[in-house]
Amino acid sequence: MDKKLFAAASLLVIVATVLAACAPAPAAPAPTAEKVIVKETVAVPVKETVVVQQTVLAPTATPAKDRVQVYWYIGLGAGAQPDQIAPEKAWVDKFNKSQNEIQLITIIVDNKYARDNLTAQLAAGNAPDIVGPVGTAGRAAFPGAFLDLEPLVKEFKYDTSDIDPAFMQFYKVEGKLEGLPFAIFPSMIFVNVDLFKEAKLDLPPQKVGEKYKLDGKDVDWDFDTLLEVAKRLTVDKNGNDATKANFDPKNVVQWGFVPQWVTDSPRWFGTYFGAFYPVEGTDKAVLPDSEKAGIQWYYDAMWKYYVLPNQAAQAGDLLKGNAFSSGKVAMGLSHLWYTCCIDTKNVKDLQVAIVPSYKGKITSKMHGDTFAIMKDSKHPKEAFKVYSYMLGEGAADLYKIYGGLPARKSQQAAFFKDLDAKYAPSKVNWQVAIDMIPFMDAPNHELWTPNYNKAEDAWKKLGSDLASNPKLDVNKRVADFIVELDAIYKEKAK
Repeated sequence: MDKKLFAAASLLVIVATVLAACAPAPAAPAPTAEKVIVKETVAVPVKETVVVQQTVLAPTATPAKDRVQVYWYIGLGAGAQPDQIAPEKAWVDKFNKSQNEIQLITIIVDNKYARDNLTAQLAAGNAPDIVGPVGTAGRAAFPGAFLDLEPLVKEFKYDTSDIDPAFMQFYKVEGKLEGLPFAIFPSMIFVNVDLFKEAKLDLPPQKVGEKYKLDGKDVDWDFDTLLEVAKRLTVDKNGNDATKANFDPKNVVQWGFVPQWVTDSPRWFGTYFGAFYPVEGTDKAVLPDSEKAGIQWYYDAMWKYYVLPNQAAQAGDLLKGNAFSSGKVAMGLSHLWYTCCIDTKNVKDLQVAIVPSYKGKITSKMHGDTFAIMKDSKHPKEAFKVYSYMLGEGAADLYKIYGGLPARKSQQAAFFKDLDAKYAPSKVNWQVAIDMIPFMDAPNHELWTPNYNKAEDAWKKLGSDLASNPKLDVNKRVADFIVELDAIYKEKAK
């Protein structure tokens, strides 16, 4: 998951081993959690040097002399959330006890810093062995850096018969199998049932084609309807909702809607208005009308109708960086991986619903996570043995941590059973996730683009401007962005 995108502000970087040395190193300090501040010089491709101050957790694993160390890099996608770290450690402990050949050691880096940190590790010749879970976007940031797994699949006679061949193709890049299918993450609306009951509103539809009843009328479940429902669920400190003339937008205590953890890039949200690829012809930047409409809707929902918390509000004391999970947001649009991070103490009655349509069409953007072995791994065969355990015997526990729908059909029933237990007594209709799969975005929103890292930084700057500036001229900013993106593409082509 690019997921991407979600660490609380208080957690800057957490690592379970020395960031400066992924490869086997001298004996590490005793396993105590001592926080230290380090300044790490990060070399970047544009011949600049960036000094990044990071909070680091002291190493917790001492390399064993009688085992081969395999280093697992977590954070380029999902996995660096505070509530994921303890179960990840437990998973590693379980694997290490299951055999006596390999010692698996984790390197956990906050997603906001993982790309630059991994760039530095590769430049220093300290490639980790396994990276993941990681989606298309995370892998696209490191073209050519991952091992083609086909030879190892054949050598170890790894069984792929239970995997849909279409998913196998999903993970191929220029004909090379960068990862075996692990988990897919359809998107859907997460619903705080109690807030709907309080507002005396019907829950959003759970079946494709189903109408929504609003003021006694059956209406299409589209983004216009979602906006109207969100207004009635957005409440200020005096109890006025966003449809009232005396609503106070400066003192909102409950919001109607949030696209969970997508404020960093409007490319992610705009995809719900229609799948697109921001490159046309020979490296020419282009944004379709659907993406422009999505950006405008997103901005208006935030600054005109105030139903969506802005950047400052999402990071503030009320929402604490995890808006829907705070219990102060009625609807959260996200992927199945978000089941990792919903606090049932705040959201006591959880439900899910289908993604709204735009101009009669539903686009439920899809994430697909895998684990990849780095081309420069010093122990690729041992890494593949760990990999096989991740996708086999150890998969069930990893699905509990990351919330992904198993790519293997034989593992799906157990996955949903675990989710039922996690969210009991809520009786969540997980069939919604299955029903959203056929509406996945094609082309996928995480596809590689020319000058990928710089282009992504430009998208994030646009996202920051949208989420922080209530007086932004959106049309001009988008027009300027297209020009900027075009120049970034052409810069790489020279």
